[in-house]
Amino acid sequence: MDTTKKILWYGSIFNPTGIATANREIVKALVKLGFKVQCADIWNDRWEFNKGLEFLNTAINPGKEDVTIFADYPQNWKEGTGRLFGYFLHEGTVLYPGWSDTMNKVEKMFVPSKATKNLFKWNGVIVPMDVIPYGTNPEIYKPLPFGTRTIEGNTEEYIFLSVNSWTGQVGDRKGTDILIKAFDEEFKQDEKVKLLLKIGTFWQKNSQEMYMESILNILGHTNKNIIFNEQYIPEEELVKHYQKSDCFVSPTRSEAFGLTILNAKSCGLPVIVTKDINSGHMDFCNDDSTLFIDAPKMEQADLRFFAEGNMQPIPEKESLKKQMRYAFEHRGELLNKARINSEKIRKELSWEQSAIKLMEAIK
Repeated sequence: MDTTKKILWYGSIFNPTGIATANREIVKALVKLGFKVQCADIWNDRWEFNKGLEFLNTAINPGKEDVTIFADYPQNWKEGTGRLFGYFLHEGTVLYPGWSDTMNKVEKMFVPSKATKNLFKWNGVIVPMDVIPYGTNPEIYKPLPFGTRTIEGNTEEYIFLSVNSWTGQVGDRKGTDILIKAFDEEFKQDEKVKLLLKIGTFWQKNSQEMYMESILNILGHTNKNIIFNEQYIPEEELVKHYQKSDCFVSPTRSEAFGLTILNAKSCGLPVIVTKDINSGHMDFCNDDSTLFIDAPKMEQADLRFFAEGNMQPIPEKESLKKQMRYAFEHRGELLNKARINSEKIRKELSWEQSAIKLMEAIK
C-alpha cells in the first residue's frame, strides 16, 4: 500500500454524529496505516474523543498526485486537490435535486452499504461506485468475558437497549415512539424486564423532565420499567450499556448503514430491527441472532431532512411486540448465537478494514 499519498478529507469529524463518527474513525485508521491526512473541519476540543487529533487541522499541502475525499452532504463539497472521490451515504429512495450532478463530478463514489449504492443509482449517479462498509472498534465493542454474565438460567432483569437520537417527538426516524408503545403494551409492569433508552441528541439539549413528559404523552401514563439516559458519555462508558443488556432494539424507519446496530452485534447482542431492503443494516443483519420487524407500508420521510418523494417504511408495532416477546422468552438461545456472530463482526467489520479497503479501491 502506497502511504506516500496525502489525503484531504472534507466532512465533519469533530462531533458525535454518526457521519462524524464514521469519518473520524476511518481517518484515525488511515493515520495508523501511515497516511498523512488533513481534515477540512473546525477543531472542537469539547469532546474527549478528539484529544490528540489536533494535528488533523494542520496543512499538509496536498498536490495533484494526492487525493481529496468528500465525506459530507454534496451541497457542502468544495473544490478539492488532486484526484477527487466521494464517500457519502443517505437513506430512502430519493435524493435532493442536484446531489447526483455533484457526485458525478468525482472519479469514483464510495458508499457504506448496498442500499446506499442502489439509492444513488436510482437517482442518476453514473460514476463507478464501490461498497466500503463502515466498521466498529473491536477493542471497545466486545462481549464481556464468557461467564461474567450468566446466560442460561439468569434470574436478573431482562434489558432491552436502544441507543439512538430522539427529539422526544412522535415520528422521528429511529422509531423510538413505536418502541415505547410496543414495550408498554407487551410487558406488564411486574415482569422482570426493562427498556433502556440511551438518547444522544447532543445538538438539541433536552432535560430529563422533557423526556419524561414525552413518554407520558405517548402512553397516557407512566411506566417504571422504561428508563432513559440523555447525558453524553464516552464510548468506554457507553459500551457498558451494551454489555449489560440482553437485546438491542431498533424499529428504525431507515438506515444508510446503522452504526449502533453494528456495535450491538459486535458486543454479542441479538438485535431486533426493521426489515427493509432499502436500509444498510441488512448487509450485516444476516445471521440467526437477528429478529426482523415487519414494515409492509411506506410513508413520506420527514421533510425537514429528506426530499419530497423519499419514501420510508413504517415498522409495525404488533410485529415489534411479537419479536420482543420472543427475545425475552429465548434469552439464552439468542445470546449464545449472537456471541458467536460477534467474533465474525469484530474480525471483518473493523475501522481498520474500512480504511484498508478504501485505499485499495483508490489505488
